[in-house]
Amino acid sequence: MRYLTVLLALLFSQTVFANKCVDLMQKEEFYEASDICTSMANKGDRNAQFSLGVLYYQGNGVMSDLAQAQKWIRKAAEQNHSQAQYNLGIMLANGHGSSADLIEAYAWLKISSNNGYSAAEDSVKQLGDELSSGEKKKADEKIISIKKEFKLK
Repeated sequence: MRYLTVLLALLFSQTVFANKCVDLMQKEEFYEASDICTSMANKGDRNAQFSLGVLYYQGNGVMSDLAQAQKWIRKAAEQNHSQAQYNLGIMLANGHGSSADLIEAYAWLKISSNNGYSAAEDSVKQLGDELSSGEKKKADEKIISIKKEFKLK
């Protein structure tokens, strides 16, 4: 699938956040970044959670672990981090960190797109072309459930 290529390209071009975790990642000081990101992520910082997920995905400063990557990216996505929502959708579509789930993937991609993350638009269209109308209906129900559970826009 094409999803992997898109994910890796966007992980490398992540948005600049104003925190030490990301600053260290940009300087490629990955071991120190993993310590700082872990501390901040455990305190609920969504940018640090996303960054920690990226570190686990790439295996920088920590052992590569797709399940941990998905765990931390999901935590950020649940806090309305649109880039994390996108990357979670891509991971779910590809089965990175868990079994592939195209319906949940489509739901997270649509949420990300609706939150203004423009890169998600192409993935929503691409994955949407692969889903049946019944699967899209299930995804729409999943979106409502996700938004209600996590109080997302």
